[in-house]
Amino acid sequence: MNSFKTLFSQFIKDEDASITMEFVIVTPVMVLWWIGSMVFFDAFEARSGAARSAYTIADVISRQTDTTNAYIDSLLVLQNRMRPREPVGTVRVTELYRDAAGTLSVVWSYATSGPGDALLLADVPIATMPLVANASYVMLVDTTIPYIPLSDIVGIPAQTWINRIYINPRFTDQIPNPDA
Repeated sequence: MNSFKTLFSQFIKDEDASITMEFVIVTPVMVLWWIGSMVFFDAFEARSGAARSAYTIADVISRQTDTTNAYIDSLLVLQNRMRPREPVGTVRVTELYRDAAGTLSVVWSYATSGPGDALLLADVPIATMPLVANASYVMLVDTTIPYIPLSDIVGIPAQTWINRIYINPRFTDQIPNPDA
């Protein structure tokens, strides 16, 4: 028993290879922390960049006095230039009208992903819609940007950032779309 205590105390006091053991223990933790920080920062930057591009597109639309489907397609090009690392997303622009009686209707809708993705009145998210005055128009701009993380080691999955922005036309009451 005494020899065991002696051996144990010698083992505790022995500092040979302690730096190597610390390196072996700490290095994987530090590498995982570094990769995780990069992935979390990338996801945060991609999410905020997707929101910035959506607000930019909504601002551009609000300044128009008329628009066409080709113009909205060019806004998708703008979004892709603002977010060059992410895969191609979509842009959908919908003009809504609330009549004097308070009834909401879709005036026109166009999605860059195809005609089947135009917004129908039943799909308008009324619960998240801001107050719209009677006899007025509001534009709904939906953007989607797929996000693929740098690494899936930290648990952030591939996902799609979806932004929905309501904005009033600035220079006219209504933004007509002759293509719709």
